[in-house]
Amino acid sequence: MKINYNKWSLALLSSAVIISSLPAVAQARGKFGGNEREPGTVTRNGTFTRQNGQSGNFSQTVNHEPGNTNGTTTWQNSNGTERTHTFDNTWNSQTGTGTHQSSTTYANGQTTSSQGTWTKTGSGTSSYNGTFTQRNGQVDTVTKTVDHQGNSTQVDKTITGPNGQTTTVDKTITKSADGHTTDTTITGPNGKTTTVDNSVTYTKNADGTVTRTDSGTVTGPNGTVKTFGNTETWTKTYTPNPTPTTTTPGQN
Repeated sequence: MKINYNKWSLALLSSAVIISSLPAVAQARGKFGGNEREPGTVTRNGTFTRQNGQSGNFSQTVNHEPGNTNGTTTWQNSNGTERTHTFDNTWNSQTGTGTHQSSTTYANGQTTSSQGTWTKTGSGTSSYNGTFTQRNGQVDTVTKTVDHQGNSTQVDKTITGPNGQTTTVDKTITKSADGHTTDTTITGPNGKTTTVDNSVTYTKNADGTVTRTDSGTVTGPNGTVKTFGNTETWTKTYTPNPTPTTTTPGQN
């Protein structure tokens, strides 16, 4: 079955705009190859507003324990439609290996899922091998390398369809004082490219809530530029309550 290049571009953008509307979904990956998190549960509840006028609320629970991070996030739009994302990641610091599983269920009942294994390859570097199952049941192979050095992380991903055609996704994430920027290049099987550039900032409000603002542009193969953006505000609680730290407000 042929990989739909435009579909992949849209799917990857949707992941950036929708799933990343809760940073823990993107960031709570079990810290593969990094320091173990302290055991406990992080709960977020809040609202979101997107540039296209959509709005709604979300709830999220992320559980940390030695060698494992898992969680569930549910989004509900103002029109009542709902989607749910779950993930479960393990990490063995002695062997330098880990596993990943996740699934998303959409309002129409369709699902996508991913699963694979991680291996630490060096100081701040790791590799991933797994699969991604699309809504139509097509299973694609996914390989990825991650290189985290200082305030910069380079992620290079290759997606291979059943017919052998490939799509590559090269992403550079740079940490800033109040968030991060991401520069992504998506190259389809036909060699054409789409670029996605976005900036995320976190603000801790006077009432204790956190606001996350995400904005950016998508430049298609023909040079057409589209903008996207979304804002989320949430409350966050810990069980048990940890010792206060000075991390970026959106991190868990």
